[in-house]
Amino acid sequence: MKEKIMVIDLDRRSRLFTEKLLKGAGYEVVTAKDFSSGYSLITTAQPQIIILDPLFPKKEGVNLIRALREWSDCPIIALSLNGTERAAVELMDAGADDFIRKPFFGEELLARVRNCIKHITLIEAAKGMDTEPLYSKDGLTVDYNGRTVTADGENIHLTKNEYKILSLLCRNSGKVLTYDFIMKSVWGPQTDGNTGILRVNIANLRKKLEKNRNYILTENGIGYRIK
Repeated sequence: MKEKIMVIDLDRRSRLFTEKLLKGAGYEVVTAKDFSSGYSLITTAQPQIIILDPLFPKKEGVNLIRALREWSDCPIIALSLNGTERAAVELMDAGADDFIRKPFFGEELLARVRNCIKHITLIEAAKGMDTEPLYSKDGLTVDYNGRTVTADGENIHLTKNEYKILSLLCRNSGKVLTYDFIMKSVWGPQTDGNTGILRVNIANLRKKLEKNRNYILTENGIGYRIK
């Protein structure tokens, strides 16, 4: 599966250049032309990496980084025409993981992106998440690279959110994931705590997967886990 990268840049030429560069390197790219729509897209698209120009010293971009850090540990690379030490320090203190001054060399940005991906893998491993390319147990196989799911050899078609839930459970196999954790991971921080939509998706997953056995186990009052 291609890593998904979100680019938030109010400068159209800069945004298109960065998008073309990343797509040429094989990444999936989602773009936004302002901070408000960018924040909304982050919660739905759930990128692995965020690249943004915070327009320092204006505060909208800095506030966006701080807001993201309240619920997400997604790597953030800040791009800025303001290359002063003050700019770098304030953006990094707000929660950015890396800082590049504009204009930049394309290969430099790609190297920073590759470095972020390495860190993501290390963090997932430290959390005990499965970083292997697929999950396979008791007849259920989830191929994360191909985004395919089979149960007892039968190809299973899942919606985007059903796949997100299943892959999240599989990457944390054996662990109980709380309702709140799953909902924020799939639908973002704007969820209101109503677990109804999660229960519907779990019910649909069970109908599609569990013809011969139970894969998804319920921990009453807590959440779900998979073997």
